This record gives sequence, C-alpha cells and structure tokens, in this order.
Amino acid sequence: MKTLRIALIHLNIHHKEPDRNREELLALICKAAHGGARIILAPEMVLSGYSFENRDDISPFVEARNGPTVSALSALASSLGAYICVGLALKEEGTGIFFNSAVTLDPEGQVVLQYNKINGEARWACPGDPMQDNTFTTPWGRVGVLICSDSYHSLMPRLTALRGADLLLIPANWPPSGLNPVELWGARAIENGFYVAGCNRTGRDLSMDCRASESCLYAPDGRLLFRGNSELSQIFQVELPLNASGCLENGHRLKRLAQRRPDEYHDIYLNLRQIRDLTALHGLPAPGRLEISCLTPQSPEHPADALSRLLASAAFPSKTLFLLPPFPYEEAAITAIEATAKQHGVDVLTRWIRSERKSQIFFTAEDLTSPGYGVCPEFRYGPARIACPPFDGLAHPELFLAAAKRGSDLAVVLGENLSPETNLLAGARTIENLAVALCTPDGGGVWMYPEGHGRWEEVLAGPGELCRYTLDTSRTRQKRFQDSLDFTLLLNNASSEDDKTEDETIRGRYAFSCLLAH
Repeated sequence: MKTLRIALIHLNIHHKEPDRNREELLALICKAAHGGARIILAPEMVLSGYSFENRDDISPFVEARNGPTVSALSALASSLGAYICVGLALKEEGTGIFFNSAVTLDPEGQVVLQYNKINGEARWACPGDPMQDNTFTTPWGRVGVLICSDSYHSLMPRLTALRGADLLLIPANWPPSGLNPVELWGARAIENGFYVAGCNRTGRDLSMDCRASESCLYAPDGRLLFRGNSELSQIFQVELPLNASGCLENGHRLKRLAQRRPDEYHDIYLNLRQIRDLTALHGLPAPGRLEISCLTPQSPEHPADALSRLLASAAFPSKTLFLLPPFPYEEAAITAIEATAKQHGVDVLTRWIRSERKSQIFFTAEDLTSPGYGVCPEFRYGPARIACPPFDGLAHPELFLAAAKRGSDLAVVLGENLSPETNLLAGARTIENLAVALCTPDGGGVWMYPEGHGRWEEVLAGPGELCRYTLDTSRTRQKRFQDSLDFTLLLNNASSEDDKTEDETIRGRYAFSCLLAH
C-alpha cells in the first residue's frame, strides 16, 4: 500500500431515533469500505443524538458494549476488513454508569479501544479516567482517539502524541457557532506533528443546528488535506501517504516531542480548581488596564527610528508597553530606544540579537520586579505578570499553561516570522488562560482568550502598521483549568533531550539569566 484511505461518515443524526440512525450508519460504513476505506470514523453519539436532560432522559438510548450496535459493528468490521470507530452512549455492566464513549473495532471484529470522554456531559455522563490509554495499534502505525471537546484542551492531544499516535481520530458533535473546531484541529496537528481527522455530524439536534458543521483532515505539518460539510449524510474519503515501510510518517511528531522541556513546566500539575482569581494566591499586582502596542517597521526603516517617529507624531498613554521585533541592534540604537522611551513615558520590550546563537531580551522598564528563570522568564509590570516564552514555544502548550498557572496575564513572544500557522498557534495558546502578544519583522498581533464557547479575540497588523490592544488583567485573573490529565506522562523527561542554547539575559532594572530557543 502506498496510501491509506480514511472515510469520515458525516451523518445526519436524528435525535432519539437509534434504529433509523443505526441502519443508515451501517449502510454508509459498508459503502465506505467497498470504496477502499481501511479506517472508518463516525461522529460522537451517532445513534442517540446529543441533547439530553438527565440520566432518565438518555436511559432508553444507552447500550451495553455487547449490545446490538457494537455487535453489528463487529460483524461488519470482520466482513469488511476495516477499522471502525464510532461514538456511542454506553452503559457499564455492574455499575450502571453511563459514558460518552468511542468504540473502535479492528478488522477481526474485536474491540481494540473503548475511550470514555473525559469532559463528559454534566447532566448524565461519567467523566472518563484521565489515565486511560486512548491509543491502539494498526499496521500503519499507532492511532489515537479523543471525543469532541476533549480535543479543545491542548494537553489531551499532547498526551495522545506522547503515547505514540501518528493519527488522531476525533468523533465530534460540534455545531459551527463560536469557535470552529476545524481551526482548532489544525492547531492540534501542528503542535503534535500528527494527522488529525475530525468527523463531525450534520442535521438538527434537539437544541443544536449542525447542518453547517464541518469535517476535516490535517497533515502533520498543518496542511489541510480535506475540509467539507453537507446538509445530508455524506461519506468523505481522504488518502494519506505511507512511507516505504507502509506506515504513516512520524518524523514531525518525533521532532516536535524532542523539543519539549518538561523541567521548565512542572507547574502544569498545580491543582487550582477551587481558585478562580489568582491575584491573592500569587501576590500579583492589582488588576487594571495595560496598553499594548506591537510596532513592526516597514523595511528598511530601523526599529529605533520607527519608534521615535511614531511617538513624535502621536500621543500614547503613560506606561504603554511597546513591542519591537527582534533585531541586531547596535549599542547606539539601544541607547536611543532607552532615551525615546523615557522621554515619552512608555516602555519597550524587544529581543536584541547578538549573534547567530545568542540574543537577549531588552526591556526599558525601571519598575521591573520579581524576575523568573528558565526558558520562559516572567516578571511583573504595572497591573500584569508577563511571561516571555521563546518563539518555538508557540507549539508547546505546556510552557504557556505553566506560566498561566503561575499567574501570568500575558505571554509576549518575539519571533522571527509571521505566518498563518504562527497566527493560529498564537490564538490556540490563549486557551491556556492567558493573552498572547506576538511581534515579528513580518507583523504582529494580540490574542485574548475566548469567553464561553466563542473564538479568541484577535487584533493583527502588518509591516508598517501598529497593533494596539488594551488588556484588562481583571479578565486574565479569572482562570479555569482542565486538570484531568496524566501529569506523570506529561512531565516524563526521558525523551525530551534537546539542544540547549547559551544563557541569555533580560536587561532592565533587574538582569537575570534565561534560555531562548532559536
């Protein structure tokens, strides 16, 4: 085999009509397999529909694992010689516990994985065990499964990658209002270097309209291989290339995971569930408004000259934080930036490139306090705690989550280039519960984390433009974390050796060492 064909069963699910849904599902699975699909994925809660008031409401539509649907799928998988993954509401024998599950059967008809959704529906579903292994082995490599909103939380896909998966299957029931999951799934592919297949549904549920919901498939480098929707049931088929050994490519995943630095983010395991405002816990400055301005000069203008010109032509509030892109500044330019900032009562944060492998963060603030250490230095400035992750840290949610749990309101990333992938990762990092500001020679932006089920806020600017945003840190103190995770695996340092860069310093009233990845 040179390619692996995957089928996404984009099913029109009829609420509380299991027999009708089962009949159509089995017919579409047969059609997909006869079309050459070797892995077939169906949506979340494919038989029952999604919306239920309580256990009593869903009880008639919950099956045992040896019930009629799994039995029918088992016979079908063995006769068709395909892997089949389907989202079902299942009842555990002996306890009567209900789970929102995804069942995967192999070509012999055996159940090789039952994954129970960790972010289960509060009205009726028991949360799945965070320590459960959500992966299984195929002839083409290891495959992982997450259900719908479990993929919203970045460390669940990360754990799946750490368990060896080169393909992530996501049965979903995700309406298109708010954050589009297709966008989020693209970020998960880039972060982890694996294929991501998201199979959504169509049709109307009791309280949701999913007729415009999309299914998709991403490559490990973030390329969108397929994206589609249909108001009627549809089979979407996608070919994935295999290497000379007949396996899915895993180089992107191995490279991404080798870049991890678990020693830098032990704080991800802190249990802050009972604390909604982190101000008192971490002794943070009183919340308030912080003015942020990302300035990217139009080439060939020098950043110092652009800053001087801008401040001479427009008024900015005192203590505005200006971000300038990384640049090989001369000593005279650094002196000029300091003088300009002092004259206008603002502060400037940038990265001073000293050589190919060495640079330092430069900050003019005189009230810089409580510097932190490591690859992601943190300090207090005005009403905010600010973290400075390295540019390649955008693909590592652990780094941002650790900073958020330490109380950071804002992550400032000073990078080499801006791209659609970079923008996407910056937005996805806000889900770790902090704002993100990015400044590069190609442009900049500020992203603020979403409220409810919405998409993150996003303000962008290109070369020669100014990106301005007022950050209210009373919002960024209100954090809510997903802590049902296998922290032991996340913090295992065995496979995270990387090429450490030279020590570098942050210059300001307080100087301290940090590491920046290039």
